Amino acid sequence: MIQKSNLRTSELLLVFFAFLFSNITAFIGIIWLRPMVVLINVVLWSIITIFCIWNLKRDNLVSGFFMNLKRNWFILPFLIFSGFSIIWSVSKDISFYRWLILIFTIITGGYIGLRYNLRETISSLSSFSLWIIFLSIILVIFFSYIGVMDYHIIQGAWKGIYWHKNHMGLIASFVSILFLINIINSFREKRKSKFAWIFLYVISLLVIYGSDSVTAYFTTLLSNGGIVLAQIWLNFRSKIQKRHYIILVIILIFISLVIFINIDRFFSIFNRNATLTGRIPMWSYLYNTYISNRLLGGYGFNAFWYLASHRVAVGQAAGYPDPIVIADNGFIDILVNIGVIGLFLFLIFYLGAWWRSIKFAWKANNIDGFFPFIVMAFTLIANISWSLLFENENFFMLIMITLLFCISKNGLMVEKQAV
Repeated sequence: MIQKSNLRTSELLLVFFAFLFSNITAFIGIIWLRPMVVLINVVLWSIITIFCIWNLKRDNLVSGFFMNLKRNWFILPFLIFSGFSIIWSVSKDISFYRWLILIFTIITGGYIGLRYNLRETISSLSSFSLWIIFLSIILVIFFSYIGVMDYHIIQGAWKGIYWHKNHMGLIASFVSILFLINIINSFREKRKSKFAWIFLYVISLLVIYGSDSVTAYFTTLLSNGGIVLAQIWLNFRSKIQKRHYIILVIILIFISLVIFINIDRFFSIFNRNATLTGRIPMWSYLYNTYISNRLLGGYGFNAFWYLASHRVAVGQAAGYPDPIVIADNGFIDILVNIGVIGLFLFLIFYLGAWWRSIKFAWKANNIDGFFPFIVMAFTLIANISWSLLFENENFFMLIMITLLFCISKNGLMVEKQAV
């Protein structure tokens, strides 16, 4: 019994540290450019990956891993092309480093997805999120010189343990998704913990508000609204008819048109403008000056922003007083790093993950089954005005791989053994 308990604890710690290490370069901000930080991160990830491989062998899940990897083959072309891009990368050592981390992420995410079901995955992410939220609040309250932005064009916005307010806001937005799902499950299962989850959910909304991130506001509104709609659909889908779906689509189209026609007025509510705070002119400059010159293969996997000349030039062109370190759009960052071919291959993986999550959600019997779909929607919305994938961390790539393997299990796979 003691041996099994120790084994269970070690596996939970493995998952916790996987989530931690996938966030770590976003914790420490742009100092992750330093070689020592890169070396330490590779060592930490190597240890995690070795343990995952050992556990896969111990639990006879190796065949299940490769079977699910084969079933989700659409990640492989992107992985292979990203590796090839090292050849023409403007920073070969960085591209190689980020490619290694991608391999480690796929192996680790695959293991977690095979080992745990959706409820357990949501529980692990929720537990990890508690640390993130409360550590961030501690920094904001007691160490504001660390937890609050004091940048000359951004004053007073909460960034917690992250390097930027937008990153903190989006992480808190994702945490609100987890806590809201826990609230729904607590009410459905009549657990007393519902009051604790309600309290934590309110705390997550407070952090989102404190981050002063419009990106996080939109993402929270749409993702949390999606969860509420999903629960309504689960409760009444037997009574919903085709005309109801048509009416809903018409309403959504009408709302979108109204917002589009009044886009300037809409953004002015949040003290922003239709250029997405200068992002659109920056993207135009990026394309005309850099992307168009290496349209097919880009500058190497995650290599572009590692050249100081690129950061300075883009910052000056965008009218920013300091160098810019990301494109503030996850898809554009993929385009500039590995070109049209790389973006196309990523979209094959991304759309494949979307298709799997939609099919799974359609057959779901509870809100847990909608979690992969909500995560995919979250990454889509968040990546429009922030580089959520690859640039600063690989947390959400790890989650996508985990959920993809989790929902792709089939009867031929070795069933998860009791710990």
